[in-house]
Amino acid sequence: MNAIPLATRIEDARPFTPTAVIEPEIFPIADLVAWGEIEPTPKAFRMAGYVPEQEVTIFPGPGGVGKSTFALQLCACSAAGKPMLGVDVESGAALYVTAEDDDRENHWRLRKIATAIGTTLNDLAGKLHIVSLRGKLNNELATFDSEGRLRPAPAYALLRATIAATKAKLIVLDNVGHLYVGNENDRGQVTGFINLLYQLCRELDVTVVLIAHPNKAGDSYSGSTAWLNAVRSQIVLQRPEDSPDPDARILTLGKANYARPDQQLAFRWHDFALILDKDLPDDRRAEVAAIIRANTENAAFMACLAERTQQGEGRQVGPNTGPNYAPTQFEGMPQAKGLKRDRLKAAMDRLFSIGAIETHTYRNTTKGRDVTIIRAVPGNPEHPPRTLPEHVPQTPPNSSPEHLTPHTPLLRRGMGAAFQGSAPIPEGTENHMTGRDRRTASGMILAPGETGDEPIPGWENQA
Repeated sequence: MNAIPLATRIEDARPFTPTAVIEPEIFPIADLVAWGEIEPTPKAFRMAGYVPEQEVTIFPGPGGVGKSTFALQLCACSAAGKPMLGVDVESGAALYVTAEDDDRENHWRLRKIATAIGTTLNDLAGKLHIVSLRGKLNNELATFDSEGRLRPAPAYALLRATIAATKAKLIVLDNVGHLYVGNENDRGQVTGFINLLYQLCRELDVTVVLIAHPNKAGDSYSGSTAWLNAVRSQIVLQRPEDSPDPDARILTLGKANYARPDQQLAFRWHDFALILDKDLPDDRRAEVAAIIRANTENAAFMACLAERTQQGEGRQVGPNTGPNYAPTQFEGMPQAKGLKRDRLKAAMDRLFSIGAIETHTYRNTTKGRDVTIIRAVPGNPEHPPRTLPEHVPQTPPNSSPEHLTPHTPLLRRGMGAAFQGSAPIPEGTENHMTGRDRRTASGMILAPGETGDEPIPGWENQA
């Protein structure tokens, strides 16, 4: 083999270029030196103590309790620069996006809210922006592929563009059941969805309130605990436990990384808005007192009836005066809570009038005679909760909504997350009943109106 001259080999050789060293990408690391030169700032709040700035706050509560009303009123207060139920709210434009309610209902509710907080729709124009997605398809903000990876959907781009166009600082999304189509029990998908909303907070300098529903067990969230773990803030709207006042509400902190966890705010529903007790008009105070008293009496009567019925045959009570007369038998029972016979009789009369209890006659073969007893109407819940009118009442043209009884209609099974309605019949008002559809089992009258929050597919299917 002939040797190749060295010079030839060198000339033919390709020039050597050393490979450049590529530094690996790393997470951004905080500059502690820069931090040391400035004073840290405390967490800012959109609603002082309850809704932190530039965070996603999850906002659950039972259907019909008033989450949509609360959220819209918070937006109105932000736009108007007014406090929310006595709590300071940072002034700024607000965007309320609902897939639950249409423009007609939003118009009705906002007019009532504006009056309650001392402003007008004209004053809110340009600062409060309301979007109704009810009846529209493809409202989901993200989808998930076969491997569970999140993909922002067209609705997310629309939301970002709307925020930029309106310059809104407070964003309410009502509600998660319409905007999230992933598996609510999949921690990865839930966390990815919440992080998508956090992206809005970080990049657009906004605060997001995400309305949700609790599960059937009554937890403050539905599905995976990732919903609660993924956010730094949770507020919960509910009725005070065992309260005889159908319109009383409390807002509590379900998760508070930036405030005291025992903090709560008490207020009431009144005329399709939310107000503090001290702001209740004088002409309504007597009415509210009568409703509370009637609710207490009705509940006590039903509790006594349930106890005697549970004790079995021979312990039932009757509607007529005599040894087995219900008010007389109930008067000394612990469940009567000290009520006297006349008040228990008034409760019995109310409960009969609205169909919550009925008489039943059977043959007592031992005594050889017919016996008439009182029993609860079959199929009615034992302890129905009170609800407020979360939706606009459908009233005849000649009816004045301002003069309607301030409580909700019966929410029938399958129509929403809450199934019963509110207030009792104050004495002397029995003649205002118009039919069976306006009563519940425990002595609560029902005002004209629509249903509460609609059911959210998949959000109550927790094992």
